[in-house]
Amino acid sequence: MNHFVIEGEDFARAAYNALAFTPARSVVPAALLRLKDSEGYFLATDTYAIGRASIGPLEGFSSSVELELARTDLTELDKIGRSCKGQLRVTVKDDGGLIVSGMQMNVQAAISPRSLEYDKGVWKLCTSLLEKLDREDVNVPELLALDPGLLSRFGKIKTPKGTSPMLDLRITAHDEPILIKCGPQFTGALMPVDRDVAEKSTARGVDFLW
Repeated sequence: MNHFVIEGEDFARAAYNALAFTPARSVVPAALLRLKDSEGYFLATDTYAIGRASIGPLEGFSSSVELELARTDLTELDKIGRSCKGQLRVTVKDDGGLIVSGMQMNVQAAISPRSLEYDKGVWKLCTSLLEKLDREDVNVPELLALDPGLLSRFGKIKTPKGTSPMLDLRITAHDEPILIKCGPQFTGALMPVDRDVAEKSTARGVDFLW
């Protein structure tokens, strides 16, 4: 079994932020926990918005692991991270499950193993999209339409104490995903509204809202 040690507050914040991007009715009802080379992150999406919450460095861990977590798992990890009042020991079992226990307090959670249902599609697509957006030059379009419900998810992000929760956006075109960074540990993407589709709505008309 492999394990690492992390501050409970940091682990809870990352799990909470991933949960915000795993809505109850998401077509991808899971988040990915990726651990590699002493670094790790939670990755979540419903195909309209992407959230990647970094955790790390991971003390004592040097393997490469990818696990899928259900919404209930993320809620449990957030809860135990906040209740441990110190460091957590996170053990990755050989069957893909997790055992999370407090090192200063007697708190523990066991996460059942879950098969990687989306690893060959959604997770690789999300990762490649974030990497692509992070390399693009900034080119702000004249008009950009956004779904406020999707944008509001980024308002739920928790950042480490002493860091700004302000969003930083990289916009390349009105019909391309927007790269969003919030604090030093969170990167995400937001899909804009398709204006060609939205302008056909009788409530908007051919001129959309203008």
